[in-house]
Amino acid sequence: MYWEDDDQEKQKKSSEKIVDISFKVNCNKIAADHAYDLFQAVSKRFPKINTIDNLAIHSVHGAESGAGWERPETEIYLSKRTRFCIRTPIEYSEEFHDLDGETLKIGKYEMSFSKPTIKKLGITDTLFCRTVVVDNNNSEEEFLKDVSLSLAEMSISVKKMLCGKEHIIQTPNKALIGKTLLITDLEKHDSIKLQELGIGIGKLFGCGIFLPHKSIAPVAISKSNE
Repeated sequence: MYWEDDDQEKQKKSSEKIVDISFKVNCNKIAADHAYDLFQAVSKRFPKINTIDNLAIHSVHGAESGAGWERPETEIYLSKRTRFCIRTPIEYSEEFHDLDGETLKIGKYEMSFSKPTIKKLGITDTLFCRTVVVDNNNSEEEFLKDVSLSLAEMSISVKKMLCGKEHIIQTPNKALIGKTLLITDLEKHDSIKLQELGIGIGKLFGCGIFLPHKSIAPVAISKSNE
């Protein structure tokens, strides 16, 4: 737990430089650890993604994923409400609309995409990331210290952070070991910056991507029950 009280007035500031391209998904289930297979499938269709700064590929999550704090062992069952997102600089957004109507092979599973929409980044003081991968990750204290230093390098002021369960992302070269992370009491401009830039290693594998979160309370309850 990282906690620093500060009653400074929060600022409101938004940006449309980075957006999420969100697709409706037609797929019954997918491997729980599908991040690298998903990257390969998207990369094969759009080879330039490796050269685009601040591009990130969201992993796909089902209802039973416990808002990211827990994950099924082998497969995720998807509902009709499941969405797939690519976070991209807005100047590339139209290119990814070409996925509309296409089917990609994600490992041994097939996933079809339709009805793309552009989602602006949410203006919120509380953000959640399902998997943050940093170099120093042996303990909660070490992990939070590394994260706080990375945020300081981005000139992002942090008051409260809470990390949770460990997740492993398998890649051909190595396993990426990360933790869930919630950051709250962010200034609005820092919230937008963190969503735009992400943090840590593996943004193309679903890591370091922050999403708006309503409250710290459910996280605190989950943490206390471990």
